[in-house]
Amino acid sequence: MNLTIVGVGPGSAGLCTQSAIAAIKSADLVLTSVKVNEHIQGMTKKLQQMKVMEIVDFIKNEANSEKNIVILASGDVGYYSIATTMRNHLGPDFEMTLIPGISSLQLMCAKCHLGYEDLRLLSLHGRAGSIVPFVTYNRKVFTLTGGEFGVKEILEDLIDSGLEDVTVYVGENLSLENERVTKGTPKELLRLTFEKLAVMIVVNSNYTNCHILPKDDDYARGKRPMTKEAVRNLSVDMLQIEPNHLCWDVGAGTGGVTVAMARRASESFVYAVEALEEGVELIEENIRKLGANNIKPVFGMAPEALESLPVPDKVFIGGSKGQMSEVVKLVLDKNPKATIVVNAITLETIGETLAVFKEIKLDTEIVSISAAKSKKLGRYNMMMGENPIYIIKGELIEESENS
Repeated sequence: MNLTIVGVGPGSAGLCTQSAIAAIKSADLVLTSVKVNEHIQGMTKKLQQMKVMEIVDFIKNEANSEKNIVILASGDVGYYSIATTMRNHLGPDFEMTLIPGISSLQLMCAKCHLGYEDLRLLSLHGRAGSIVPFVTYNRKVFTLTGGEFGVKEILEDLIDSGLEDVTVYVGENLSLENERVTKGTPKELLRLTFEKLAVMIVVNSNYTNCHILPKDDDYARGKRPMTKEAVRNLSVDMLQIEPNHLCWDVGAGTGGVTVAMARRASESFVYAVEALEEGVELIEENIRKLGANNIKPVFGMAPEALESLPVPDKVFIGGSKGQMSEVVKLVLDKNPKATIVVNAITLETIGETLAVFKEIKLDTEIVSISAAKSKKLGRYNMMMGENPIYIIKGELIEESENS
């Protein structure tokens, strides 16, 4: 079989490349999983529409034939395309030719006079997720919309997360006669009606650099104590947070650790659980001040406030109000593979944490840190000692199949 996957561009006949047209016209059979326009239908009488997995099965069955088969991909073959699906199911050694087309990304950027060398790409078309973390930590974000996440839902998500000052471009029916490209803030655009299937570019000129962790003086603190910088950064390092990890901060206080976690979880969210209203207010202030829009404050007491939260990958416990055992067990009930890190100042908290970890048979790592920071006294710098902290990490020991 000679298999070719062809990107037919965004829709108009003028943006379908000559290479794509030649491949379609010379094919013994042309397969597509989407409805194609009249100009594509006019190129061949050998067009068949199938579902994606039907195409996969058909190609597997015809693998040893002599047919010249073309599969059509809307836009380009390299951006959330059927080409990726075919490679995943047919294997890397299956021979196929890819003919690229003009993507909606390229066309939209051209319409908006924007370069895409610094664009963060994602798709919310038929997929779960949120654009908020990506907009928080990137200057420019491009997304496809559709399904549960249309333009309206994405605009509401941006507004609810405090990203009201970003600039949004919405493209509908690109390259067709009824094409429309609209620019505005989320609130301005929310007054309009958009197609469910569209493309969006969000420009955040005040995006946050997720690679730089805040200093102590960067935070709003009020009269509440805050985990100091050295301890905060080491605690977050021990959690080993990856960008797509969903995190909890239990007993979040002022949000010191929460913000540091949020910058590491730059494609996901951190749920900051705090039992005091003053603490929640400080967390919200630090979200605004430090551009940490991927934090979701939760007012309530653990473990009850944790029950309705989504499954965590990483959990920091800064305070449990004597409910350490209940909190840890709830975390592991939701996700046995979750990593838990506890900060303990008092001997009682250290003893309680180690007893709980031992009871549940968590693999435990303990680090004791005593930090001192310089303070200016006239023309001298004096080192001011901070309280020693124990950082305790726990993960469930994976039992082997033979144990």
